[in-house]
Amino acid sequence: MRTTVEAEGRTTAGVATGRPSRHPGPADPVRMIMSTSVAAVDGDASAREVAERLADAEVGALVVRNGRHAPGIVSERDVLRALARGADLDTLCAADLEAPETVWAGTTDSIATVAGLMHQADVRHIPLRTDGQLAGMVSVRDVLSALLGE
Repeated sequence: MRTTVEAEGRTTAGVATGRPSRHPGPADPVRMIMSTSVAAVDGDASAREVAERLADAEVGALVVRNGRHAPGIVSERDVLRALARGADLDTLCAADLEAPETVWAGTTDSIATVAGLMHQADVRHIPLRTDGQLAGMVSVRDVLSALLGE
């Protein structure tokens, strides 16, 4: 099942909602550059459906909705690793592909803090929370653009 998760009642500047009036800097909150439109798949979606959703949404990672635990993340890298191992994309599911532990950040964390988390965890996408709820997603491209003043 293909879904897009929208953060309710939030207004942010950045990739999904327009450019801020000034370039955000390392000390600014990551909410200034986050995307509030987050592509998602159900945990039982096939790996082929994951790959199709990644391509259709033109994103590098999806939130995996799974009733057993908090949402996880599946990335294009996860799909590629499965292909390299010879996995069958029609029988492997999103829940099998998702990272064992998802690195989360808060929308009030600084861009520099999130950049550090990405570096330490060797990830390119981090979901963001507000009050324990999914609020958006930020990519390494978003962070680099902000840090470079683009």
